[in-house]
Amino acid sequence: MKYCRLIARMFVLLTVSAASLVHADDSETLFARVAEDAEGRAQALQLAIVTYVPAQGAADYSVDLVSAIHIGEAQYYAELNDRFTEYEALLYELVAPQGTVVTRETERKGFVSGAQIMLTRALDLSFQLDEIDYRQTNFVHADLSSKELAQSMADRNESLYTYFWKVFFASMREYSKDPLGLSDWQLLVAMVKSDSDDTLKTMLAYELTNLDKIQEILGEDSDSAIIGARNERAIEVLHQQLDAGASRIGIFYGVGHMPDLDARLHAMGLVPAKTVWVDAWNLGPE
Repeated sequence: MKYCRLIARMFVLLTVSAASLVHADDSETLFARVAEDAEGRAQALQLAIVTYVPAQGAADYSVDLVSAIHIGEAQYYAELNDRFTEYEALLYELVAPQGTVVTRETERKGFVSGAQIMLTRALDLSFQLDEIDYRQTNFVHADLSSKELAQSMADRNESLYTYFWKVFFASMREYSKDPLGLSDWQLLVAMVKSDSDDTLKTMLAYELTNLDKIQEILGEDSDSAIIGARNERAIEVLHQQLDAGASRIGIFYGVGHMPDLDARLHAMGLVPAKTVWVDAWNLGPE
């Protein structure tokens, strides 16, 4: 079971921009959850759209954090496409030079994208770049180029290789603290309760929302290149759009980026006002 958990964490790195979700307590904003029925059976992996407004004064503008997962149900991406038309500006993540035209071949050449496509097929899901319509006129690129990201990672002595080993050794340390695998039994019980035949998908869904120690594994989000530097660029573009007069703005980024983006919006004087949950994976019976 410990190896299944390790594999699941590698999956997390591939599906949420090399960072896990934060399993928040009641005092924090929650960006992902597994919806269960009255008997505790998993029904869906849900991602949040959280609306932020100014804490002081009239709410003359709002910013939505639209949590993304790069592998999901086709219906999930269809709903997002519909919602995106409501924004004056939709800021999106894509490690690419400014002006890049997003097509089905975009970002399909690297190891990470190849692994994502493999997992897409294994889980019978859809790939984000195939389903999201990036041709909408309100879409605004708000990310680093590959050269900028590489330089930022080099400045911090970071790489995907080091991320892999951080997760590996952290998982081994957790196993040494729980050699009987008692924490894994909780996950097994949840999978047994599920009506779905796809136990791997259910296991991954729970793991995606239960990695409390990710900052210990990967380091402080705000200091990292893969999260902090890219989020900093997103906030820079947000300020540009606000200065240009936009009042209804969405930030469409991988869900692993959201806790740090949440902190940055709070620093701007914004507070959560509403949360909408969207089913990203169907986990119940067909």
